[in-house]
Amino acid sequence: MSSTPTATAPTALTSPSDSTTTRGDLTVRVARVVRHTDEVNSYVLQRIDGQPLPACEAGAHLDVHLPGGLVRSYSLCGDPTRTTESYEIAVKREDNGRGGSRAVHVGVREGDTLRIGAPRNQFRLAPNAPHHLLLGGGIGVTPLVSMAHALHARGASFTLAVFARGAQHLALKSVLDTAPWRDRVQVHFDDAAPTTNAATLLAQAPAGAHVYFCGPEGFMSHVRQASQTWAPERVHFEYFSAPVATSAGPAETAGFEVVLARRQLRLHVAPGKSIAHVLQAAGVPVDTVCEQGICGSCLTPYLDGTPDHQDMCMTDGEHATHVAVCCARSHSPVLTLDI
Repeated sequence: MSSTPTATAPTALTSPSDSTTTRGDLTVRVARVVRHTDEVNSYVLQRIDGQPLPACEAGAHLDVHLPGGLVRSYSLCGDPTRTTESYEIAVKREDNGRGGSRAVHVGVREGDTLRIGAPRNQFRLAPNAPHHLLLGGGIGVTPLVSMAHALHARGASFTLAVFARGAQHLALKSVLDTAPWRDRVQVHFDDAAPTTNAATLLAQAPAGAHVYFCGPEGFMSHVRQASQTWAPERVHFEYFSAPVATSAGPAETAGFEVVLARRQLRLHVAPGKSIAHVLQAAGVPVDTVCEQGICGSCLTPYLDGTPDHQDMCMTDGEHATHVAVCCARSHSPVLTLDI
């Protein structure tokens, strides 16, 4: 996260202002750092007080407080049945990114202590799919490895297909080579011929299969295009970063009002300002991590108005009740929030 996520699996959503904050509420020790490639390290985190960590399901991610005051979300890539013992994340260093991965690679060492939030999950496995097709592009394999562990444990039918530029860029290779489900793994390299793309695997998937995919923007665009004829409830995905925006529409260039129903407060959201920043400036607590609409930390219920949803972390059904205040605008002059 790997920086998290969108998913089409239903999730339980609550307002950040009326739920316990998940930011920095656990202190962990970096028990082990494993170098997988020149760009990818994994980090095993254990609770410093020796108590069990909160259990979580495959597909979950957590917020990590990093040196320099950064907070980033990373997918858990270990066996979900062992998450009470330790969490494992894998991070690819992106020197041209927003600074989080570089802070991890440069500033986090074995024995260090970190603050993390409790895991959140918006990328859940469907409970009764006849087959699960897991497609990972580059470091996007991280949440899918966790899913593969879970599916193997329940005896479910699945295939994990991993796409990488070349063998030297294959993230978590040692995990893929030694896992008890390694016979379910397909590896596809861009520099090998002949190549198989994700669209081909989607076309060959068994009837009723569900697809789960995660990776860089180009990979995500390819798989979303290839799966556009699939029923929405069978398509699940998680973004690391928001897709590049096209030209701004009216909702981005116009201001609007937000009404906080419980507080009986009315605030103006000017062009260029997010709802989250306006709420925070007014003293209303909002938990923001990615500020791109992908991690789900700021989801807030609304009561009235027509939001311009720009997030990549909610389903259409969830859009009927919640907004991601870090990125949403409003088509209507007034948007009423249930806070």
